[in-house]
Amino acid sequence: MPLVSLEKALEPISHFFNGILENAWVAKENCQQSLEGLTQDESASIHLYTMQFDGGPSLFYVLNRTLRAENRQDLQPWFSFLKLFLIALHKLPSHAQTVWRGVRDVDLSSKYPKGKKVAWWGVSSCTTNVEVLKNEQFLGNTGIRTIFSIECQNGKAISRHSYFSDTEDEVILMPGSYFEVIGQLNPAAGLYIIQLREINPPFPLVKPPFDKPAASIPTEKVAPLKTANPSVAISISPSP
Repeated sequence: MPLVSLEKALEPISHFFNGILENAWVAKENCQQSLEGLTQDESASIHLYTMQFDGGPSLFYVLNRTLRAENRQDLQPWFSFLKLFLIALHKLPSHAQTVWRGVRDVDLSSKYPKGKKVAWWGVSSCTTNVEVLKNEQFLGNTGIRTIFSIECQNGKAISRHSYFSDTEDEVILMPGSYFEVIGQLNPAAGLYIIQLREINPPFPLVKPPFDKPAASIPTEKVAPLKTANPSVAISISPSP
């Protein structure tokens, strides 16, 4: 499958959205400078991913819902966009750091016992600044909440390509990221903190978009995770 322009990549999925081609035009207008070695179309694919669409679902919502679906055939219309998007992300430097992700109105602690290994299929947006989670737009200070503290190895800082250019703290974790649960804490009523560490899976869960480290073509299929050792607890989980 050849690498195509952003507009061409969106054609097979345009019917899922209201006015996505107009939003793509805005994204490309905002990404005319070549930053971090990305082409305009590559940078704009990240920009478009971060945008909130008026009058319907945004791209990040529908893409992640599809990535987490059991029917992998649902991903087929997304192949061209995913190729462009994953190439863009792979070109960005990888950062090893602690990042935070919050999930509102749910206690996920029972699904993440210490020692369990899990894979997240979605594109997971995180922050390097835990204070951001206090914002009511994200997690807030009341109700049932789960916070993930993640020691990532391959975080992708996207602020230079994001629609929200003033948010310098956003880091994306790639689809197929694989973690071990280090521990958890319940410091207050309704608040659950789960500590994860990114580790290498037994084999690549999502093959990188480059045939070689320097030049890239993403694969269309996501490998199912299996293990030869039944004593190892491995879970294929949707990213929260």
